[in-house]
Amino acid sequence: MKLKDGKPQAVMTKHLVKILIGIFCISKLSYSQCTNPGLITISECDMENVDFDMNGTADGIINIYDETGTTPADGTWTIAPRFSAAFDATTGNLSTWDLQFSTTAITPNDYFFELRSVACGDVPIRTARLFLGPYSGVALAPFGTLNVNVEACDLDTFDLFNALTSDVANPPPHLNGEWMYNGTSPNFLDLSGSIFAARIPYQPGLPLVDQEVFEFTYRVPGLTPCDPFQETTVRISMIRQVDAGASTATDICEDEILAGAYDADINLRDDLYLLGEDIEGIWNVGADTTGQISDELDSTINIKEVYDQIVDGGNNLRFGCETFSYQYTVNQRSGVCDDRSTGVSFTIYEQLRSFNQPNVPPRICRNTAGSINLYDLLEFTTEGGFDFVYDNSYYVNWRLVSGPSSLGLVQQPNTLDTFDNSIDYYLGTVNLTLAPAGIYTFEYGVTPDINCPNPSQICDPFVIDPLDPTFSNNPCDILTAQVVIEILPFDYAGEDTDDIILCASLGQVDLRNLLETNGADTVVDTGVWTDSSSNVIDNTFVFPTITTSQLFNFIYTTTTSDNCVEIAQLSFVIDPVPDAGEDNDIAICSDNLVITLFDQLGGTPSTEGTWTGPFGFVSTDHLGVFDINDETLPILGGGNYTYTVPANDGCTTPDSAIVNITIVEPVTIGTDRAETFCKIEGRVNLFSLLDRDTPRTGVFQDTDGTGALSVDGVVEFETLTNEIYNFTYVIPNAAPCNESTLNVAVQIVDLPIPNVPGQEFCILDAIRLDDIEVDVLNYNWYATLESETPILDNPLLFDNQVFYIANVDVDNCESERLEVNINILNTGERSSSGELCTLDFQDGVSPNSDNQNDTFDLFIEDVYNLPEAFPDFDLKIYNRYGSLVYEGNNNTEEFRGESNTSVRLGDDLPSGTYFYIFTPNFENNLPIQGSFYLSR
Repeated sequence: MKLKDGKPQAVMTKHLVKILIGIFCISKLSYSQCTNPGLITISECDMENVDFDMNGTADGIINIYDETGTTPADGTWTIAPRFSAAFDATTGNLSTWDLQFSTTAITPNDYFFELRSVACGDVPIRTARLFLGPYSGVALAPFGTLNVNVEACDLDTFDLFNALTSDVANPPPHLNGEWMYNGTSPNFLDLSGSIFAARIPYQPGLPLVDQEVFEFTYRVPGLTPCDPFQETTVRISMIRQVDAGASTATDICEDEILAGAYDADINLRDDLYLLGEDIEGIWNVGADTTGQISDELDSTINIKEVYDQIVDGGNNLRFGCETFSYQYTVNQRSGVCDDRSTGVSFTIYEQLRSFNQPNVPPRICRNTAGSINLYDLLEFTTEGGFDFVYDNSYYVNWRLVSGPSSLGLVQQPNTLDTFDNSIDYYLGTVNLTLAPAGIYTFEYGVTPDINCPNPSQICDPFVIDPLDPTFSNNPCDILTAQVVIEILPFDYAGEDTDDIILCASLGQVDLRNLLETNGADTVVDTGVWTDSSSNVIDNTFVFPTITTSQLFNFIYTTTTSDNCVEIAQLSFVIDPVPDAGEDNDIAICSDNLVITLFDQLGGTPSTEGTWTGPFGFVSTDHLGVFDINDETLPILGGGNYTYTVPANDGCTTPDSAIVNITIVEPVTIGTDRAETFCKIEGRVNLFSLLDRDTPRTGVFQDTDGTGALSVDGVVEFETLTNEIYNFTYVIPNAAPCNESTLNVAVQIVDLPIPNVPGQEFCILDAIRLDDIEVDVLNYNWYATLESETPILDNPLLFDNQVFYIANVDVDNCESERLEVNINILNTGERSSSGELCTLDFQDGVSPNSDNQNDTFDLFIEDVYNLPEAFPDFDLKIYNRYGSLVYEGNNNTEEFRGESNTSVRLGDDLPSGTYFYIFTPNFENNLPIQGSFYLSR
């Protein structure tokens, strides 16, 4: 490839196409045979200059059909799938710029093509391969006095491919080349593939940019007939990254400052504080919170002055820890590297103030129960209104210095994993229960880290190994103080004792002998017994008289010369001697088998027993309850029932007593009765209501005090109203049975008489019996006052009739009957209210089937019903000439404009005026005549 000003010349080149020996000329190939006559070789040595569309700008595209002398009609060319992204199988265009590797002796067959046709299926009819010449790319345009292509910072590695250009006019280089370093600089560190690393040394002063140029050549191998290789050389300027140095945080304890160790100026640039920095840096005045830095070049500070600011004249003695820093910055001048800053920091730690046990060591009796906190025995410093109390369990610990035991001292665990935040380890809790007598010395230690806590840190003040993770690296000293306690001996009073059961038959007991012991100590006999009322009692306890188990509680108290008090509690139960009471004989009536056997025993029986008896009876308690009305209980039978009080834990001999039951049978009277009667029935004999097997030897009692009951058992209804009345039938019995009784309930139904006045109707209405309005829901009509059969056929009403109505309920019980008179008005008569009973026929007939006046109506609902009112009526209709055209009665169809006489039988009558004569033929009802108009 020829270069001019670092860019490829836009020169068109001929494509070299070689047909291997023995291959036919493409234009003369015959495709009648599906055989592969040979391999076509395409050599593309200068792909960077190929201009397929001939527009003057290289594009690297070639067409496989053109290169092989074939056409799409011959078949379709394909390439290996991994290169298919660069090949358009439809057009045959191949973008050589998208092929990443040149052809070498190792990869001669990478770019291999096959031509297939439909006729030959999967058998390729032609093959071709492309030899792609090497291309090493175009370097970026050089610049500057050093004539470099790229500048980079030595802090990072640099990819040399970034020094080559790639755009629409310049293809990217092939990737199967090799980068080579052209130099021997000691600052060259490494070249791995295309990744280059170097370190540029620091040179104080001018020039402020330290840099060095490195030259590299990229060589891409090729294969004949193309060039054996192609090379591109680039120059890289590596620029040193500035360095603000490294610092180590300085930790200072408050006591060092108070001792004058930091009461002088220090220079932050000293290696003790800042090491390896570039000298061209400045100090950040704005970031200085202490006011020690006066300008950008001022590196002098005074720690004592900063400390005085922190404690604020004694107003901030409990500052814990304060960190302050000074920022040193070196600015980058090249633009390809970064600025660098380093903070020089100092931390001042508050020193611990002393603490101690101010009071005389406590003397604690050995039998003191519970625990104490050793921390409560310490006193901490108070200074300037501040309390220097140290109670953070992460930074304190307790340990036993001397003594018979550690008393179960709760100490700080040594890892965060085992640290229980629910426990206050700083308290130094010890267990006093039965602690060995003697003098105990404990030590409380505090690490100064307590003033500057870290949530992920535990410090143990007693760890001296610097490699231990709980070792304190704080510059301030650890403080400790000892706490002393004395455990005093006591006189043994025994152990608390309960669950003792004694029998009242013992009479008395030695109380000390009842106490349990620990198996090692002996109960002293110098103690004092007291009861629950604090009364002193003898060691020999005499039992009181008891009838039930009784609990007794006593306390045994011992006291030493050191006033160590020991107590033992004694609790025991005295069980009474079992007592089942005395035997008894009982008679009970069979109709009231309700008894509690326990109540039948004589004496003072215990309630601890149970019953057994005939028919397999066993009670579940001491009562022995029988109740004939409770279906869950057994039925009482005659015989002996034995009450047994079992032995108890104290007394081992049971006791028993017998209740003999005799059953007395009462007279069988039968069951209660209940009947309902209509008041109009008048009376009832209660004996008639009893069951047939009920003896008639008793008498009836007027339970509800009706006054309607006679001595012979007859109840008169006259004074009774609409409700239920109870009467009791009583037959005497032999003792112990009460009289036999049953209840007879008589319900009287007294219905109100309906309120129906005399009835008045026009004869034209043809009223029937059911049309009469009645003020009750259920009723019966009767033809006479004594009739037993109600009227059911709803008859037509006639003048001067009399009916009787009675109220009736669902049980067919009736009230007294009411007489109802019927008054039927004939036509032309007026009612008591003045209404005229009259008939007005219609004035027109139009038989056109519109349901309006189609006939000469004799029935109009709610107006008149002539066929019902006058069943023997006669109707004659005449034309205007006096000729009879229609004659009708109850059995004739209504007139509908047709003649039914012999003269014009069945003829449709013409429109016109017609005359009628209606003759009721009933009692005093006169004929009615008039005219109407027949319309067609």
